[in-house]
Amino acid sequence: MGIILAVCLSLFMVFSSLLILRVYFQRRIVNRSKQLVDGGGVSQLEKLYIGGTKQYILIEGKRKDLPLCLFLHGGPGAPFPFGVSSRSLFPEVTESFLAVYYDQRGAGKTYSKDIDPVSMKIEQFLADIIEIVDYLRGKFNQNKVFLVGMSWGTVLGTELAQRHPEKIHAYVGISQVVHDTESQKLAKSWLIELAKYAGDLKALKVIDEIGDAPFLGEQDEQLDKLISKYKGDLYEDKNIKRPNLFNLVRGAFISPDYTLADIWKALISGAKFSLVESKALQAEICKKNYLKTITTFDIPIYIIQGKHDKTTNYQLAKQFYDHIEVPTGKAFITLEQSAHYPNRDDFQLIINKLVEVSSFQNKSKNK
Repeated sequence: MGIILAVCLSLFMVFSSLLILRVYFQRRIVNRSKQLVDGGGVSQLEKLYIGGTKQYILIEGKRKDLPLCLFLHGGPGAPFPFGVSSRSLFPEVTESFLAVYYDQRGAGKTYSKDIDPVSMKIEQFLADIIEIVDYLRGKFNQNKVFLVGMSWGTVLGTELAQRHPEKIHAYVGISQVVHDTESQKLAKSWLIELAKYAGDLKALKVIDEIGDAPFLGEQDEQLDKLISKYKGDLYEDKNIKRPNLFNLVRGAFISPDYTLADIWKALISGAKFSLVESKALQAEICKKNYLKTITTFDIPIYIIQGKHDKTTNYQLAKQFYDHIEVPTGKAFITLEQSAHYPNRDDFQLIINKLVEVSSFQNKSKNK
């Protein structure tokens, strides 16, 4: 009985300490937010009714006249690192942009048990985002927005950049999805080669059992585990430090805009709903093949890709970039030290590139 009480007391102390730390960081964030607003900027959470459900955006920028930039997080269902819990986390971004961080349908603060799984379709996501884009354009009296997608968010960003160039300054794709089924095939071949070299019979057995792409549900989970085992998502070697995933999700734990229930939604229930319960969405993603369906863009395109990425295959992203014609300009940036998830140095490189894009596009508009 004494051991049980000691364990319970220890757990209580740890939990209490974490809550105290959470409150401390929340107060710091709120103070920085207030300073931003007092200086003539914006830092506000908004609840919108979009596509028949409550959805949340966070708008933050040093000045109200800065160009709008809408971030589309990965997942589906994982609102990191550019979701609603991003208040005050990216000061370089809010120096150059009026940043709009968004928890998509079924993700994070926007997740609700009332969302119909049938609504989890790419077309519905696109309709949601266009509503938000139009709302922002009206609210801040701007004709266009910048669009930044990461992983799954690049599916949405690519579609929107293709369909609505009149509403978008430029598109930036980070960990660009090109053809998910082909990426899975390439990952499988890569894994077979490495597993054979390592004599990893267990991995070879799993690879054989999952069959042929497209991999959905449990098959996809098994493939992802093997990709992770062989560092195709979180890269490291003797000279490169492994990315710390907590750095990508830490905003959720200290955000003044996230309740404890919201943290659970962001990490567990929203992710499960979007990836497991909404089975048709994953199948729909696998059917997209931008090498066949997209040849040109009417707005500038920037693709930022991890050199070692086997989740959204680096070579496919480069092939897509070489394949498309973009009269207004395009650029391909390789993250030399990263795979699917950027390490600390490469994440800072991403932030720096976003600032460069803003500066370059603004100069181009003013000529």
